[in-house]
This record gives sequence, C-alpha cells and structure tokens, in this order.
Amino acid sequence: MTEQDLATLVRDHVSYDEPAFQHSPVEVVTRGRRVVRRRRVLAGLAGAAVLTVGAVALPQLRSEGPGTDRVIDPAITQALDAYDAAQMPRIMDDHARSVFSASVPDLGPAEFVAFDSQSQELPPRYWDRASGLAMQYGADSEHRLSLTVEHARSFAEGDPDRYCAEGLDAGYYVECSVDRTPDGDVAITTLSAKRPMRDSAGLQAWNDNFMAVTADELPSIAPDRLWFSSDVKVIKSETFVTFTSETVRAPDLATARERLVVPTADLARIGLDPALVMPVPPRGERGCPQWTMPTKDMTVSCTADAG
Repeated sequence: MTEQDLATLVRDHVSYDEPAFQHSPVEVVTRGRRVVRRRRVLAGLAGAAVLTVGAVALPQLRSEGPGTDRVIDPAITQALDAYDAAQMPRIMDDHARSVFSASVPDLGPAEFVAFDSQSQELPPRYWDRASGLAMQYGADSEHRLSLTVEHARSFAEGDPDRYCAEGLDAGYYVECSVDRTPDGDVAITTLSAKRPMRDSAGLQAWNDNFMAVTADELPSIAPDRLWFSSDVKVIKSETFVTFTSETVRAPDLATARERLVVPTADLARIGLDPALVMPVPPRGERGCPQWTMPTKDMTVSCTADAG
C-alpha cells in the first residue's frame, strides 16, 4: 500500500460513522451533529435494543477533533497491505500476550471474536467484513484482560481533554488522563467502577455487559457486585480505535488497585502497536455505513437526516 493509498483510506474513514459496541462502562455512543441514525429492528427482537449502551447519562466526546496532524506510519502501511483477517487471532494473541504476560504469567488461553456493526459475533467466513476484532483472556474469571480493535467514528471523534474533565467532574472516572504521540495518536487512560447488568442475548452474548458506577453511587452498591476497570483507548484515525483493558472484581477501590497488576503504560503499548490494525469494513445495505451480518431475527436499516 502506498502513502497515497493510505491517505485515501484515512479520508474514507470520514464517511464511516456507525457507532460500535460499548467496551467500557463510560464509553458513550455519540452520533455527531451531521448524521442521525435510525434503526429498525424487525422480526423477533420484540423491541430489544440492537446496540447495548449504559442506561445512564454519561459524558460525551464533543464534535471537535483532536486537532493534531497525523504522520503515516510505514509499519501501519505494511500491516494493512498484508492484512489477512484469518491471521488476526494469532497476530492479536501474539502481540497482546507478549505484553500482558509480563504482569500476568498465567494468562491462559485467548478467546477471539470478530463482530459486525451491531456487535453480532461473526463466523470465520465473514471476518473480512468485520467492524471490530476482540481478544479476551480470563473471560469467566474475576480478573479479565482484553484487546479490541475497531472502526467506529463515534468512539474516535471529540475533544479528549474535555471528555476526561467532564467524566471526572461527573464521577464516572476515578482517574482520567490524555497523552498524545508525535504521530498524532491519542491515548485516553481511565480507571472506573462498574457493576454487571443482565447478560446480552443471542449473537451479542460474547461480550460482558456492565453499567457505570459513579463515585456517588459507590456506597450504595453491594461490594460483591463491584468491578473496577483500567482502560486505555487509543485513537488512531477518524474512525479507528483500540481498547485495551484490565478488569477485576473487588469490593472497594483500594482492593482493586492491588488486583490491577498491568501497568497502564503496557495497556497503551498494546493499543499503540502498529501491527494491530484493520481496514475499514465494507458498506452495509439499506443506507447503513457499515456491513451487518444478515440473520433471520434481525434486519437493520439506516437513514441520514440533517443534524
């Protein structure tokens, strides 16, 4: 892939606006001022939401961009040029495990999921159309690690500094900081509390479902229902983001700090890895900007309105 090809790919990101699955209790699906999406879920979902979001008013990224020119990384160009979706489970595991294992030697097996724009788990024949790829460790334990790469403009847009400030003020974050790399990537590091919600059903059941717990709510939550998450979100382009997380079950913040053993610098290191990239997914049908796997239980259509 030439530099011109990659520049074209980055420009094309602007037209891909479909929000993706929520990956931390404080991520908010924002739709921007220009496009408003309407989903119609038919034949069997009985009004259930296609996209799982926290049922609280969370701080939102604004419409302003990071304001930093991006440098084309030759390593990213090479990774995209050689991209093979079938190899991503091995690549993601190799790169994440090499970092995670320094803090968690007994990491255990990895679980890989490719998902579409509605967070439906995809069979291998559809992996090359995925909106995101996720690697999880300890999914059924009280100490969980994960890496997700995906295209979702609503997760990439906005003013990160304002996002942190508002999240801290509202109590959604215990900690929040923003770092910028020389090539224009933005890393947002957070520490937050959360509690489990009802499990997702059907093709979305692969992902844990948590709700944010604010500082004011902490005293009212039973200790055995509290979890804490250390997360780093890296914004690499107008649509491409990575999420690297360590999540532990803990009765209080002090215990959580003891159980969170992966340095945030290591979480960021994984998220910034130039090999962990994927191309923009193909466009969907019925006006949707990203492809959705057809199923007998769900049909999705999208309309764009002036916003």
